[in-house]
This record gives sequence, C-alpha cells and structure tokens, in this order.
Amino acid sequence: MARPSIALSYAIRLSIALYIIFSFFVIQKAHINSPYDAAAELSKHKQKFIVDSRGGKNKKGGIIQQTQQKQQPTTTSKILSELHRPVSQIFNNPKLPDWVKTYAKWHAQQRQQYFNDMRANGTSNVRFLISRCLTHDKCGGASDRLQEIPYSIMLANQTNRVLLVRWEKPARLENYLVVPKDEEGGGGIDWTVPDDMFPEGMDWHLRGKEDGEHKIVSTIRRDSAAPKFRQYQQEELGGNKIYHEIFRLLFAPSEALTARIHSTMKSLQLTPKEFSSVHLRVKYPVRGIKENEFSFQKHKSQITSWATNAVNCAAELHPNSTIYVSSDNNDTVGYLLEESHFAQHYIDATEHKKHPLVVKLVARDYSTENEHVAFSQTTEVDGFMSVFEDLFIMGLGKCVAHGVGGYGRLAAALCGGECVTAHRKHGGSLNMCSDALKDIQRKIDKR
Repeated sequence: MARPSIALSYAIRLSIALYIIFSFFVIQKAHINSPYDAAAELSKHKQKFIVDSRGGKNKKGGIIQQTQQKQQPTTTSKILSELHRPVSQIFNNPKLPDWVKTYAKWHAQQRQQYFNDMRANGTSNVRFLISRCLTHDKCGGASDRLQEIPYSIMLANQTNRVLLVRWEKPARLENYLVVPKDEEGGGGIDWTVPDDMFPEGMDWHLRGKEDGEHKIVSTIRRDSAAPKFRQYQQEELGGNKIYHEIFRLLFAPSEALTARIHSTMKSLQLTPKEFSSVHLRVKYPVRGIKENEFSFQKHKSQITSWATNAVNCAAELHPNSTIYVSSDNNDTVGYLLEESHFAQHYIDATEHKKHPLVVKLVARDYSTENEHVAFSQTTEVDGFMSVFEDLFIMGLGKCVAHGVGGYGRLAAALCGGECVTAHRKHGGSLNMCSDALKDIQRKIDKR
C-alpha cells in the first residue's frame, strides 16, 4: 500500500507544479495585453492617488497616511533661499511702491548708457549719487554707512541720479555684499563702482556739491537718512515696512559670507523666521562708558543688568523661542551663555528635566570679538566678516530686541521691522521688560 501512496503523492505535486507554471504564463499575458493593468489603473485614478497621498480621507473618513509626501524644504534650502531671495519675488511684494520698481529699471538703463557713452564719446550726461567711504573719510561703523541706503535710493530717484556705493576702508564692500542675481537672469540694483568707471585719481571729496564734468554728487554717512525713511514709511506708506526689501534689492551676502552664515545657522539649528535675536551695544559711549577704555569686569554689574533685561525683552516679544545673541563685546555674550540664570535655566531644563525649556540662548563662536568697522586697526578682509554675519543672521529672524546705537536698529529693520523692541533707550536707560523665567515659573506653579 506504501508504493501507490507514494506515486499518488508525486502525481499531486506534479499537478500543482504544472498549474503554477500555467497560471504564471496566463497572468503574464493578461498583464501585457489587458487595458486594465496596474499602470492603467494608476493613470485612470491619478487625481485620487494625488489627493490621497497629500493626506485626503479614505472611505471611512479616516486620514490616509502620507506615504509619498512632497519633500519639505530643508533648513539649508530655507537659509539659502532667504539669503538670496529672487529679485522678482521682491518686486512682487504688493507693499513695494511703484517708484522703486521704476527706478530699478531706469537705473540699469542709465548705468549701461553711461558705459556706452564713454566708449563712444569719452563723456556722458548720466548723473550719479555716490555713497562713499574713501581712505581719508570719517564714515562711522557699518550701520552708520548702510542704514542710509534706502533713503539714498529715494533721493536718487527724486533727483534722477544713478546710486553707487564705494568703500575703500576697512575693505571693499564687495568682499561682504554683492549685487543680488535672479535665477531668471536679471538682478538687483547694481551699485558697484569698477576701478575704471571714472578717471584715476579723481577727487570725490565734494560733500554734496556736483562735480561739473562727471555729474557726480558724493556723500558720507548721513545720520538723518534712516529716521527720514522711517518717517516716509509711516506717513506715506501707511506704516508698511519696505526698508528690508529695498536693502535686499541692492545687497546679497558674498559667497564667503553666505558660507559663514549658513554654517553658523545650521550648527545652531536656526531656521529663518523661527528664532529671534537680541543685540547688545555695551561699549556705546553713554552712562560713563568710554569705548577706547572699555572693560567688561569694570562695568560688569551694569552690563549684566542690561543683558538680562535684553533677553527678557526678546523673550517677551517671541515666547518659547531660541534667541540668537550678538554684541560688540564677547565677554557679554559669554556671560549670557555660560554664567547667567538663563544658562542655569537651560541646564535645569535639558539635563535635570526640572521644567520646560522656555529660553534657549545661542551664539556663533564668540572667542574673538567683532571688530568695529570705524575704529579697528586690522586690514584683513576676514577680520570684519563676523560683523556682516551677525547682521544677516539677526535679519533672518522673526523679532529683534536692540539697544543703543544703529547696528541693532539696522538688524531690526532687516528682519522686517514688524516685531521689534528697544531694551535700552538712546540715552542709555533701560526699557524694563518682565522677568521671563519668573513668568514661566508662575505658570508652572499654577498647574
């Protein structure tokens, strides 16, 4: 009886094998010839698949998992896209007045006309307004020179002049800022002055008077320019802030500066518009401070109270956010990140899990101090890179709490000017803000 049973078993196995082989060929043929194969079905219901993949509801009303979501922008792409925002995108801002767009186009035409005239005739009727800092000029710091630029654009437009910018000290501005380029081939307002644009050795020390031969008016820092532009925004534009947009039409960070900004922001996990900043100008000559004799230890009690209030103001503006700290003194940054009660709060929140983290302070490498553009003796281009790095990083945040001096105010304008507070008044006294850590502790105690 064993042998027939074995034979039957083999017969059954052979039948199963033949059936599998036959089915395979039938399925293959159906897949090739059938108009209802998987690809056809996907194509037929493409819209449904697209909707569902974006998180639509299934037939039972539940949320379908997004298995093939559109890739979200990375932190890197967000940083770079904000640093080099397309000029066309700026022009599309409905808050930007028409005269800005008209002037930008006219500026490009007139600039090209000048070069054409000079090649053909050696002379031109194109007129210029040059914001300058030449070797023997007294120009102030970076903010003193840059904050006037949007007003200078407005003045150049009103007087039919081509605005140019020329720095010779502490270095050429082009080492840090360049004319923005658009992906579509266009660009921003070209403010650069090539070495051969005007005759060698030409005297630009005109102080507002026009050079008759070359139709040039040149100016050095004007402290009234930025306040006048803020007044223009308030009175003529109904409070709309366009300062940052005009600035970005002229200036984008150079390749070297872009690399520095990107590296710092990525290492500190800063995403544009998701953090805020505080700037402390502690060496500003007011309230007994002398910049050339400054010592952190000598003024420590004063400075630490300023710094504490500054962070409180930033936290009040943007609760539960990361706060980027910048200062003209590296010891002040070190105090906030290493010694202050904010530093201890961070340790208690992250290491000891005592309470939620509500104030996180970060900063770039502060082992060396920012060089002051007006007073530094260094001639190295890289020595001033951090000045522009801090300025752009603060400009990429959501809010800025600034103190005395123009640098923090410029950063506040570059971030959009909508979420701003001054933690110190012009005369040096404090604008007191509530204690951020006590506020959060009270909330915790109520739970």
